[in-house]
Amino acid sequence: MRKLGVFILAAVVGVLLYMNAQRYLVPQMETVTGGLSPKVTGQAPGQDAGRSNPTRRAARVAEAYVVNVDTTGRPVPDWSPWGFAWRTPKGRGSGVVVREDGFIATNNHVVGDAQEIQVTLQDGKKYGGQLWARAPDYDLALIKIRAKGLHYARFADSDKDIAVGDPVIAVGNALGLGTTVTSGIISARERRVESQDKNNISLEAAIQTDAAINPGNSGGALSLLDGRLIGINTAIFSVNQGGGSIGIGFAIPSNTVYKAVQSLIQNRTFERPPRGFIGLLTMPMTPEIAQGAKAQIGVDYPVPTTGAWVRQVVPSGPADAGGIKSLDQILAVDGKAVKGDNGLSGIIQTRKPGDQVKVKLYRPALGREITLDVKLSGVPRQLEQQPTLPQPSTPVPGWAN
Repeated sequence: MRKLGVFILAAVVGVLLYMNAQRYLVPQMETVTGGLSPKVTGQAPGQDAGRSNPTRRAARVAEAYVVNVDTTGRPVPDWSPWGFAWRTPKGRGSGVVVREDGFIATNNHVVGDAQEIQVTLQDGKKYGGQLWARAPDYDLALIKIRAKGLHYARFADSDKDIAVGDPVIAVGNALGLGTTVTSGIISARERRVESQDKNNISLEAAIQTDAAINPGNSGGALSLLDGRLIGINTAIFSVNQGGGSIGIGFAIPSNTVYKAVQSLIQNRTFERPPRGFIGLLTMPMTPEIAQGAKAQIGVDYPVPTTGAWVRQVVPSGPADAGGIKSLDQILAVDGKAVKGDNGLSGIIQTRKPGDQVKVKLYRPALGREITLDVKLSGVPRQLEQQPTLPQPSTPVPGWAN
């Protein structure tokens, strides 16, 4: 019994000693009163944050005229090892209200195969949409809903109002999450963009932006920071099959959209106008081409890093009649520098048959620059019908939904 009492006393003393040691090992919490300082709303240092933020203002304007477009396609058989079942394709995209009475512009690849179309406005109201008309060559379509008094887009002039480096926002139903706003800049203009995955759509003068564009953004707005529409988002470059944004997206310029929409409303059709044809087979001029020409045929090119090198002239074509020859280096057309893979064709295809253009070129046989007048013709029928082959060595653009 005595041993038990000694044991209990030792245990109690041990616990007391341990607790006392903990007082020195664990920091004691300081007693404080009060909370955080009050929130500061509306005012940033030296400025009104709400009124002076141009991106916020642009988003508020553009969100009001951008809608969500959900589609249901015709049932298709879904085959499996055990037979097949009918599957109903569903799609998601965006649209831009272009008139207060319910006309909405979007991409043809968003609604072209739709059996049912549902449009959701910013305020959550839903309407059944009618496919009013399509312009497949431009990947544009027009939807009509029965509504009045809608907020609609004001168009900017995509030829005069923008330059590389201008800030823009992209607004659309990204990934089906609902209206989403991303920001960036115009990173290039007049890009020629072709895709093999949606009916061989070709955009000859697309606006390139690094504002994030993802599946579901198709048909949405690319807007300036005053809220005006500068383009309809349509395609992205992507390195993965899912089509995620890597900072290179493309929009149909607002001037093209404006002309197409006007014609679609009134005539329910909009055809690509005849394009100019110069009759040349060219390659982008490079130092390697210049070195090869020097080594093999003894000709010099003083500036081998720009322009288009003429490989062949189409006999009796416009360039032949105007005096352009093989081995010429085309530097500019109508004062516009020729750059990159599609520099020359990109310029010529914005001109019409019968247009007279001034072609500035370097002729190695003369050792100097000359300027020639060339009258364009229409594209020969066999070339108009020739399919564009894919370029496997370069990224292929995927449409944004």
